[in-house]
Amino acid sequence: MQCERKYNELIDKYFDGEATSEEKLELYRHTEKCEICREHVNQLRKAIAFVQSASHIEAPEDFTNKVMAKLPKKKTTSKWKGHLRKHPLLTAAAIFFLLMTASITSMWFENQEGISVSGPGNVIVDHETGQVIVPEGEIIHGDLTVKNGNLIVEGEVRGNVLLVNSEPYLASAGHVSGEISEVNKALEWVWYHIKTFFTEVVSITNNNNDYDG
Repeated sequence: MQCERKYNELIDKYFDGEATSEEKLELYRHTEKCEICREHVNQLRKAIAFVQSASHIEAPEDFTNKVMAKLPKKKTTSKWKGHLRKHPLLTAAAIFFLLMTASITSMWFENQEGISVSGPGNVIVDHETGQVIVPEGEIIHGDLTVKNGNLIVEGEVRGNVLLVNSEPYLASAGHVSGEISEVNKALEWVWYHIKTFFTEVVSITNNNNDYDG
């Protein structure tokens, strides 16, 4: 425990970007010998990666005001700092899930009307019949997302297909080389985005396992 108290301030300076080159070197040498501090630094690094990965997620406009209104008036700064230092990954994960769930759920209810198509290539959208058609001879190079429309594949999709409130139909000559995912409920929509996000996070955390010089 004495070791943790001595180097706690130095670890804070390192992640705040205030540590000098000498201090970084001192911390690096220490964590090579001290398993407790090394594990603590690794947890903080992963927690930061979680937060950075979720930086593109935006909560609904009134989300912050509603949360702040329900918070107790008593100051709890020191208590929250203690929880963050003791359980950085748990804290970051809780913040991430709260923001992601709020944002994705909001997106779900905003996209319940009108046909929407995203992806490369040329498709035919028939708003009267509610059909999205990949015509015969057309090749879609990449992933295709269809919302609120029935997808008819007469050509070829060389990628994954995500159907939101939609149904697929493959003509005899149609072909999809990737996976066809169907999302017809808000919970499925949230779960799909969480799985996609964690695939990206694994890559980010693996690239942050080394110190900055």
